[in-house]
Amino acid sequence: MKLSLLQWNIWYKEDIRNITNEIQRLNPDIVCLQELTVNHEDQEIKDTIKYIAEALGYNYYAPLIPLRELEGQELSLANGIFTKLPIKSQRRVWVNEPKGEGGYDDEYRAYVEVVLDIDGQDLTIGTVHMSYTHRFEVTDSKKAETDKLVVELQKPTTPFIFTGDLNATDGSYTIESVSKIMSDAGPKKDLKTWTTKPFSYQGFEEDKLNWRLDYVFKNDKVKAISSNIITTDYSDHLPLLITFEV
Repeated sequence: MKLSLLQWNIWYKEDIRNITNEIQRLNPDIVCLQELTVNHEDQEIKDTIKYIAEALGYNYYAPLIPLRELEGQELSLANGIFTKLPIKSQRRVWVNEPKGEGGYDDEYRAYVEVVLDIDGQDLTIGTVHMSYTHRFEVTDSKKAETDKLVVELQKPTTPFIFTGDLNATDGSYTIESVSKIMSDAGPKKDLKTWTTKPFSYQGFEEDKLNWRLDYVFKNDKVKAISSNIITTDYSDHLPLLITFEV
């Protein structure tokens, strides 16, 4: 069976209605999203998870990440998997937990996974939004987070697709570690996904599409048919659209 999957960090500041319209236009069977928000003051729609699920009519799993402060606001974030297919089971695992040191690499980070039913066959989908490190440099804490993630990625025995904003560049410890156990589903890693909006944090300034941070991987029980980076005006990340067969 051929299916399509959309991977997208939707940016917590982006009007969720714009994101939903883009997803409806692309009409994927499975959607993996990062930076979903609940109670963000800049969003007219306070529960973006519920809004997307109801607007699309998809099943979903999007467990909330504990309250955090972001630019002076306290809100809940989530990674979510939305799908036209039935969800048989679901789980969340922390791959990073705060130690009280502060910064974007000292937060809860969750690996989220569902098992879908495709006419009696299981398909596992996992997604994550990994910690940001300054200029995406490799640090001891990011290595430890990667090692925890890799443990989880080795557990599924069904056809398996893993997606996410890994906040890591090609050739980094994170990408090399994942690549040892899963295959890249495309598109080519020299194609960029970030940033389409100005970014400024602790002296790192970026306003051009110079970085590849978003990925889709698969195990050998999934056949990748096509992969594309989608051009859009919404979010600071560009989405990836993958067609595959199980």
